[in-house]
Amino acid sequence: MSSRLSLRAEMAEIAAAAGSVERRADALLGSLRGLIPYAAAWIAVRDPETRIHRRVGSDGDTDALARYFALPEADDELEALGLNRFQPPVPASALPVPLALTRAWAEYLLPAGFNDGVAMAIFSDDGRHLGFLSLLTGDSRHRTASYSGLLANLQPIIARALDRLPSFAAAAQLTGDAVGGIVITRAGRGVRVPGLPTHPLLREGSAALSVARRYAGAPGSISAFLSPWADGLLRVSALDCRDETTDHLCSLVLIRPAGDAAHLGLSELRLLGALVEGWDDARIRAGLSRSDPAGDAAELAGHLGLPSTGALVQGAAREGLFLPPALW
Repeated sequence: MSSRLSLRAEMAEIAAAAGSVERRADALLGSLRGLIPYAAAWIAVRDPETRIHRRVGSDGDTDALARYFALPEADDELEALGLNRFQPPVPASALPVPLALTRAWAEYLLPAGFNDGVAMAIFSDDGRHLGFLSLLTGDSRHRTASYSGLLANLQPIIARALDRLPSFAAAAQLTGDAVGGIVITRAGRGVRVPGLPTHPLLREGSAALSVARRYAGAPGSISAFLSPWADGLLRVSALDCRDETTDHLCSLVLIRPAGDAAHLGLSELRLLGALVEGWDDARIRAGLSRSDPAGDAAELAGHLGLPSTGALVQGAAREGLFLPPALW
């Protein structure tokens, strides 16, 4: 009993550690190896939008698992076998059909020398299917069914190690002034952030959300812009936090107070929006009814103490001090 308690404490510490999902997943499997005599182990994160499984941790020869999960139809078989549900770990012996009648076992795992195993779907506390843990053995003396109870007890800990959404919530708290936010996925879908309220500007179909998706840049980049709201302005900030090797979560989008935008009028903020998006003089004259856009931009730069129109545009883009044309 004491060894199992110490294993839980050790794995809980790993799950709470900083660093990549891959590092945590590999460390979790290293802990499990000390108590469960598996031959090969695999932890994968499941992308609910593409239904692709990405390996984030492995131990032993997992080539057969990797080749199986690379199949586009692998998730279909998992669904048919009932493995995509939140439930206790499922030993191979408990599958609803013989192993030789499943593609995973008949074509990949049995030929690789494995004759037993256990699969466990990993779910977050709020019901999101995060991924899978698979343990395999080829030794008939080590039946994996006997470890199902232990694995079920560890499922919430493994989920915490795989789930990046709480880290988005922590990033949102660092700003100190967010009044709403969501996470945008690789496919552009919005996901609620734990502990952070949503905001009407980020409802599906809103112009501000469309602009935020478009402005989301390279990994690690930060972009911001202003959006009209009620009788004033709010700042929309997008922090790109994607990790292409793991899940489908991409950008944290926050709604914050407009801050230092108050000293500029809507006309100036629209001009800055046109300049940031690369509009030429002719388009600005037509869209904003300005007779001398270049002169107006130079005058605004001088008013703000900037040496050139180029510096004005760069500063507006960097500080999010502009109204994108889509929000006029």
